[in-house]
Amino acid sequence: MKRISTICIALFAAAVLLTQCKPIDLTADYKDITVSYGFLNPKENVHYFKVYRGYITDGNAYDAASEWDNIYYPVDSIEVRLVEYHNGQVLRSAVLDTTTAIPKEEGDFHNPKQLLYYSDWQLDTENTYRLVINRKTSGDEVYAETVVVGGFSIRRPMVSWNMNSNNPYKILFSSAENAAMYDIYLTFYYIEVDNATKAITHHQVSRRLNGDYIRATTGSEVAFTGFTPESFFTTIVQAIETKPGVTRYIDSVAGQPYRCMRLTAWAADQNYLTYREVSTPGTSIVQNRPEYTNFVSADESAYGLLASRNYAYADLSMDNSTGHNEDTLVKSPRTRRLNFDYYRNSPEFPPQENR
Repeated sequence: MKRISTICIALFAAAVLLTQCKPIDLTADYKDITVSYGFLNPKENVHYFKVYRGYITDGNAYDAASEWDNIYYPVDSIEVRLVEYHNGQVLRSAVLDTTTAIPKEEGDFHNPKQLLYYSDWQLDTENTYRLVINRKTSGDEVYAETVVVGGFSIRRPMVSWNMNSNNPYKILFSSAENAAMYDIYLTFYYIEVDNATKAITHHQVSRRLNGDYIRATTGSEVAFTGFTPESFFTTIVQAIETKPGVTRYIDSVAGQPYRCMRLTAWAADQNYLTYREVSTPGTSIVQNRPEYTNFVSADESAYGLLASRNYAYADLSMDNSTGHNEDTLVKSPRTRRLNFDYYRNSPEFPPQENR
């Protein structure tokens, strides 16, 4: 699910960047401040948590953030535990190990090496999970809790749709247990073949279909009607540059012929929805926004977000069986300059016995 993980990063990056600021007393003594974030996803085999600490510097704060020792606790100075509850009773508890195997992208904070705490638990949507951080020097503990968003499925579309339609299309998916909101993404996969070298490269274009989040309903099904299928061709034209010397073809998702689109619905819990509503800029001239954190501490010394998410997806076809979709991609005046050819002519078109 590497492609889904990529989408997931684009969808939830805003949640883990705690942008709210508090007034700071520059004359005060140093205070141990913990910042942590993590998302639990029952579809994932490993769950990662980031734990930062506050720091004081006489120099440039951004330069100080690039120093490992400034932003991370020494691993022997804190204990990070994951605790599982059911109806208030502890079912299991485990001290989390650390890893630096996953590199961090460039930014203000230290990179590419980063420190992550992780768990390999299988999650249960009937239970509640608490991340507990014990600061050994002071003996203080801070914690956050979250439920787990349950599984769900996309009901419409399942195979294809008429991408030349100008009418709003009703996307349907079942409700996810413990979900408070949803986002929907449509991703188009294609390949480029260098006409001179015959080298093949794989690419993708993704678009979030809903403008604002889709709020969860009390029913068993969620419907979204704010998408017109034909508009995705406009997205393709805007996102893909004209490139002389290459021929493009639709790609196949997970080796399925003609399935070159993935519709992914992401569900998130109330913790994330509250953070998103509090953190999103408003339309008022007055932009004083309250802070949101679901970390609990005795002296307001912990900030961050522990939340849950899940996803469902359907791989969709762009063949000509519905609405001449591939004909439009190859021949229409809008997309013709992108040099798409028919999938049947692609060097990756599967042989007859594999179709």
